[in-house]
Amino acid sequence: MNRRHRRPHTVAILTALALCTALLVGCGKDDGAGGPRVKPKGRILKGGLPLQFTENPNSRLPPGDPGMQVLFIKVGTADAGTEIPAKIIDAKDGTFELTGGDGKGIPPGRYRIAVILAPVGGTDVFKGKFDKTNSKIERDITGNEDLVIDVDKPTG
Repeated sequence: MNRRHRRPHTVAILTALALCTALLVGCGKDDGAGGPRVKPKGRILKGGLPLQFTENPNSRLPPGDPGMQVLFIKVGTADAGTEIPAKIIDAKDGTFELTGGDGKGIPPGRYRIAVILAPVGGTDVFKGKFDKTNSKIERDITGNEDLVIDVDKPTG
């Protein structure tokens, strides 16, 4: 058998392998990015009043640092543990929004919410009570709702 007759067979095998590889690469873990997205917003309160960094006696903040971080952590699904930082809109009234890393929103679902009241890298006023490991604040995010989260009433 000469070499010319083997080439079409080799090309067919290589093409099939390339297609299988492309399919396998496309079958990765679904992170919810292709599903529906929502853009909730909200306010962080303490005792019914806006949570502000000024509660800290050392309330001088670096420029651009709101003195508060709010982080949503996905729970109860295949993408559990995924962390999505909220964008602080106005630290004076504790408002934030969740647009996700690409600006298109976040997947609906259950989230644990971490709240840190400190400059970036500083000491948390709450001493870790509401950080991403210890927070008991959880909410079901279903739409573009307006979330009101009072750290004095973490269960809602």
